[in-house]
Amino acid sequence: MGVLSMVAKGRQIACHDDWPLFYMNDFSRMGLVVNGLPEMARALEINGYQFRQDDQGLAVEISSQEQLVKIITMLQEHQIEYEMTDLVRCVYQG
Repeated sequence: MGVLSMVAKGRQIACHDDWPLFYMNDFSRMGLVVNGLPEMARALEINGYQFRQDDQGLAVEISSQEQLVKIITMLQEHQIEYEMTDLVRCVYQG
């Protein structure tokens, strides 16, 4: 299915080098903006998820819609506030 990116709320998201060469103004990357990125990392670890962490945030490979639902449920169980949104903010989308 893909990669679920998670970033800290209030943090400016930098432009990434891994975007498509031709994004045609309609490029977006859906992800989660969360309060408490360290708590999110701990919750993922506790629940056995493997993830990548860098200066932009966290990324989890997901293979199904059910896995996405499990991650959202996990966020709710750990009382981590989140918002699913387009993480791309630094390109013209007119």
